[in-house]
Amino acid sequence: MKSFKDSTKPSLFTSGDFAFAVIIVIATSFGFLFVPKETSSTVPAGASISGRVTFTGSAPHLATAKTTGFEMCGSSHSYDHLIVGKNGGVEYTLLYISNPPAGKPNFPPLTIKQSGCGYTPHLAVATRGTSVTFENDDPGLHNVHGYYVSGSDRSTLFNFAQPSQGQKSQQALKKAGMVNVECDVHYWMSSWIWVTDNPYVAVTHADGSYSIDGLPPGTYNLVLWHEGWKPAGNEGGRPEFSGAVVEQRQVTVGNGVATADFQLQ
Repeated sequence: MKSFKDSTKPSLFTSGDFAFAVIIVIATSFGFLFVPKETSSTVPAGASISGRVTFTGSAPHLATAKTTGFEMCGSSHSYDHLIVGKNGGVEYTLLYISNPPAGKPNFPPLTIKQSGCGYTPHLAVATRGTSVTFENDDPGLHNVHGYYVSGSDRSTLFNFAQPSQGQKSQQALKKAGMVNVECDVHYWMSSWIWVTDNPYVAVTHADGSYSIDGLPPGTYNLVLWHEGWKPAGNEGGRPEFSGAVVEQRQVTVGNGVATADFQLQ
């Protein structure tokens, strides 16, 4: 007797498989089973806060320093405490986020030049842990004296002479906060360094404009700082000025640009 092989093909689905499929359909329909949708890994574009700092009304006429006895300095020199440019823009105003998101600062290496018996730039930002280079472009003596300023604390960070033209000196910036630099030879010379771990910082340009970029969407506390310009006495021949002007504002940003303008007066 010949034997025959079973020619019946096995079924693709067993009765158990069919029952499981029915359960999945019912569960999905009634929301018992959540099937995740494919999500995008795209990170939202960074937001920005930008605007202008302007002076309301006519800028005050500030006294100038007499430079008698300092031939390389000219006949007079401004104190540079308030610099108002075109359309009332206030230069050298600091703006920063006081509740910053995560991020590391990477500001360019800072060089402050002494030229014509003045400091350039007048206000700059530096990353904590870096150094600042002071360069003497004048053909005479300067003495660079840096103070850490915090409230009533005004303590010396560095103090050194630069008697030669072209001389360069580096000073470490290990502590976050505001540093005021003065020349012990020329009493009108003054500049500021904001030392920080915060990358969300800007200094206004000559037209008063600024921009803080790369912010994730959110609500931030934006702080304005200006050194102050109102006369407040005289100490040892060096005029004193009013304390710093500080303003704070809550700013909410999405994925675009939020505007925050300030007015000084």
